[in-house]
Amino acid sequence: MNAMSREWAFSMAFSLFLMLVFGMGLVWLNIERVDMAYEITRLQGEIDQAAALTAKLEVERDTLITPGRLRELAVQFGLGPARSGQVRWMTESGETAGETKAATLATAGPGGQESAAPAAGKPRKADKAAKAPAKAQKIGELPEAPYEN
Repeated sequence: MNAMSREWAFSMAFSLFLMLVFGMGLVWLNIERVDMAYEITRLQGEIDQAAALTAKLEVERDTLITPGRLRELAVQFGLGPARSGQVRWMTESGETAGETKAATLATAGPGGQESAAPAAGKPRKADKAAKAPAKAQKIGELPEAPYEN
């Protein structure tokens, strides 16, 4: 009987040890779960703040680039539409292409199509623009202004 009670005492001690380990594991998991819930709440608040800021910045950008406001600024700074001969196309190497936009429009045929074929080996600006990937902008980033305040 002594062997039986020793076996029973060992199994009881081992069972109590396992219950203690599993209990501590459950407490630790619960603490981690609560910490994660607080972290998620904090991050959700940051996301909401960023979304609100983005919306405000989009409204501000849309207000700043309205045609009426741009017209007022142009008058204030003495700017106006480009006259004939003021706009020149540049090649990728930085050289002047030679034709002005006004001259190109003057040679355009019916429907706005150019009557003269473009020079061989030189792609037209419209062809380059169609093939070029769009310049990526970060959310909330304003386009660069052509002048400084």
